[in-house]
Amino acid sequence: MACPRCGSVSIIKKGHNSDGSQRWQCKDCKRTFSNTRDTLIGRSKLPVAKWMMYVECFVDCLPLRDCAVRCEVSLRTAWLMRRRLLKCLERYLPKFAAGAGSSVQLDETYLRESFKGNHTKGRFMLPRPARHRGGSLRRRGLSKEQICVMTGIADSDTAFAVLSGRGVISKRRAIESLAGRIGRGAHVTADEAAAYPGAMKALGAVFEQVDAESHRINRINALHSNLDGFLHGFRGVSTKHLQGYLTWFLWRRSFRSDRNDSIIRQVDAQPCPGVTRDWNGVMPPYMEYWGMVA
Repeated sequence: MACPRCGSVSIIKKGHNSDGSQRWQCKDCKRTFSNTRDTLIGRSKLPVAKWMMYVECFVDCLPLRDCAVRCEVSLRTAWLMRRRLLKCLERYLPKFAAGAGSSVQLDETYLRESFKGNHTKGRFMLPRPARHRGGSLRRRGLSKEQICVMTGIADSDTAFAVLSGRGVISKRRAIESLAGRIGRGAHVTADEAAAYPGAMKALGAVFEQVDAESHRINRINALHSNLDGFLHGFRGVSTKHLQGYLTWFLWRRSFRSDRNDSIIRQVDAQPCPGVTRDWNGVMPPYMEYWGMVA
């Protein structure tokens, strides 16, 4: 037996659980743990029934407050349960890799930068005055106060969505986002964004540029529409957690035919990485724009 946190085998007995099973303590990192499977549910102190109830809320995309009330946990516990689920599920997303002969539609979408959350504790300070949800931006158009999300969908129906900096997409950021996803010989269709021709040439892809309203990119436009609908249900998503919600969206899309069965198998199949402190004090990305270091 080894400590699930640090891997040390220097452990001692440390009391019992409420069900009478033995608890252990690591002599190196001082963590206490049970001799259970090192999975999301096995490592948690919450009852299995409560996790099953929360999984139902997760699949239905219920707001955190509704999850907390239904599962009879605190708002913070509901939030941490969501973070743990997202961390476990991200490994099951189909890998997006389009090579020679594959067809891909690319486009980017832009979301307002959000500092949603409680900032009364911690070291983070708002770099601008707070605004109510739905308030106007300081700058019109595709300014650097909007976060770029690069998206793509292949003819195999696999998709990806990844954060790609601030403001209008550039050639450099496009290459960084697409490297490892778009290979040589892939046939790529995209709109008239200026960054794409140079990026596709650097990646060795066959590129076709079409009008933004063309039906030739209707599948990627439909993906954006579905993403907007998914995010709208949360009434705003903090930018520092946005990539996790993109993962959630892609997971729902990949397992739309059997979400309930899939999530049960996945959360109880492998060890769950990450501990609570991994999500404490997380700084938003791209803060150089505000003169701050993330």
